[in-house]
Amino acid sequence: MMDRKTWTRRSTGRILTLAGVAGMSTSTFLASAGIALAHSNLEKADPPAGPVETLPEQLVLTFSGSLDRGSGARLLDVRGLPVDGVTGDYAPADRTRIVLTVPPVALGLYTVAWVAVSAEDGHELLGFYGLVVGGAFPLSSDTRPVTSAMPADLSVQLSPVTDAGGGTQWSVVTTGATSDAVARVILSFVPPVSGIGTIQVTCTADDVTGIPGASFPVTMAGDWQVEAIIRRTGISDDARVRFAWTAVLPRGS
Repeated sequence: MMDRKTWTRRSTGRILTLAGVAGMSTSTFLASAGIALAHSNLEKADPPAGPVETLPEQLVLTFSGSLDRGSGARLLDVRGLPVDGVTGDYAPADRTRIVLTVPPVALGLYTVAWVAVSAEDGHELLGFYGLVVGGAFPLSSDTRPVTSAMPADLSVQLSPVTDAGGGTQWSVVTTGATSDAVARVILSFVPPVSGIGTIQVTCTADDVTGIPGASFPVTMAGDWQVEAIIRRTGISDDARVRFAWTAVLPRGS
């Protein structure tokens, strides 16, 4: 099991792409001068991200390859602090899994933060996901749309709306000279706590409006950095637009 010092030494430069947060299906794309790197990607989390009535005694994270020493996971509370009494290490009988043993916890918002070290070549990945336990009150925020006009030929508007289930629905509206060429929108989330990775969520178009959007359960209060990565047909460079967004604890918390 890793101590707090070990976690603070970890690199934060790993980028994880989530396709369907609720199912926790992940894939990672890294390249390095023609060198093939082995990754142990998170394939399944039980329970998965999102709402859950209660937390079981054990949370099981299953990865695509065998794990080595240095792999483990923590449970963080809504303020980003480790929950006491939680242990998380890879399972000796099945080294593709990390098992967190969790004492009884109150309803609330929790984040599972994990690090996976590949047993094949020692390559390290970081990641996290949120759990909304027992119908906890969602974090509040300023839900007014935030607009950026960078680059000059594309204006990007980001609108977060928190639903009653604790999830945050994000929609992205683009206008400007190259808005008709938008082919894909990816949102990258950097949490308030450093050293637990960066999550990317691919947006899907709304069936009615056609506006790209994504659901991402924000379970940690504080200042988040959100980057909209816009890919346009016929334009080689991605448009990258950064936003600052603060998740606030409900009153009385």
